[in-house]
Amino acid sequence: GIKEGICTAIKNLMSTTNWSAEQAMEALKIPEKEREAYAEQLREQTV
Repeated sequence: GIKEGICTAIKNLMSTTNWSAEQAMEALKIPEKEREAYAEQLREQTV
């Protein structure tokens, strides 16, 4: 779905730019109120 695609985009930006998740979400203009949900999903995927 869309959320999975956004998570992939965040991970790809982090990988290619060495940015933090927060920097990647800022670059993608993800609304502040949605960032914690994406951060949680990223943590779950990396465990």
